[in-house]
Amino acid sequence: MNTIHRVGLTIAGIVALLVVAGAFVVQGYTNAQQAAAQASAAQATSAQATASPTATADLTLDPQTIYVAPVPTPPVIRITRTAPPVVVRPRPTPTPIHIIVPPPTNGGGDDGGGDDN
Repeated sequence: MNTIHRVGLTIAGIVALLVVAGAFVVQGYTNAQQAAAQASAAQATSAQATASPTATADLTLDPQTIYVAPVPTPPVIRITRTAPPVVVRPRPTPTPIHIIVPPPTNGGGDDGGGDDN
């Protein structure tokens, strides 16, 4: 076998190993999540069965007082000099440009080439 084939087989083996290991990790994670969900559901149903409906109706909460520090008043800023007024100047009207192209002097057909002979 060539060296390149050995490297390819090694990489393929490592990838296969990682895929199988990843499948086991995912399977274990999903099983753990399902077990935790079943345990919390069982715990919730047992807590509901032991609680009496009159015990929750008699509970009252005492009012709580929360103190909030007021925001200090910002200092007064006095404007001593205002900005100059903004003057909007109209744009100057562009001057039209007239280009006059003189007609050909040899009666037309001059393509700029040399002698046709």
